[in-house]
Order: sequence, then structure tokens, then C-alpha cells
Amino acid sequence: MRLLPPVVAAALMLSVSACGAAKCEKAFPAAAMSVPGVVSAEWDCSEQFGGGWQRGDVVIEATTEDEAIAVMDAALRAFAASPDLEDRWATPQKYVTEDGSIIVGANDVGFNGAPNVGEVREHYGITPG
Repeated sequence: MRLLPPVVAAALMLSVSACGAAKCEKAFPAAAMSVPGVVSAEWDCSEQFGGGWQRGDVVIEATTEDEAIAVMDAALRAFAASPDLEDRWATPQKYVTEDGSIIVGANDVGFNGAPNVGEVREHYGITPG
């Protein structure tokens, strides 16, 4: 069996990692922006050597905390339903109104901190389609 030179192997790994990060950075905002009340959604993702991270900023439109929680809940359900999101990817830690006056998190709907997509799917009983 012939092995690839280390430089070629590293380049292939980085290429695969970049593809995963690009998929993450496209799929999360697409799911979030499908939800009424989500004003903007941006992600920064890294996929490196079997690990990585996902950081999302979701801005929502709401005048009360209850409205903000309802928008966040809908966004979490959209993440769960998206077949483009991987179970291991993390959802945002917080969801904020444009003026920053209301901040909610997944703990407001029964999670212990920010869940990953798989935990959201399990919580809501959603299988992506």
C-alpha cells in the first residue's frame, strides 16, 4: 500500500475540513432565516481533524421575553428539522433582539445550556427530512 506524502495528506485534510465548515456556515443561517422573527443569522465554523466548533449570532425581533422565547424555540425546531445540520454541531448560546434589550437562551425552553443539534432533535422528537 502506498501512503500519501505528509504535505498531500495534510492538504486533503484541510480541504475536507474547509468543506465541513463551509457547509455549517451556510446551513445554520439558512435554517435560522426560515423562521419568522429572525432578523439576521451569521455563523463562524471550524472543522479540524475530527473536532471543531460552531459559533452563531442570531438577532431576533421581539418586544417581550415570551415573544423572544417563541422565536428561539422556532429556530431550534428549524435546526432540528434541517437535514443539512450535523447532530454534533452546537446551536447558539443566546438569541438577542436588535437593541440588545432581550437575551434568551435554550435553557428558557428546558435545555441545560446550549444544546447540539442532536440534543435538539431528541428533545423535540424531530427527525430531519
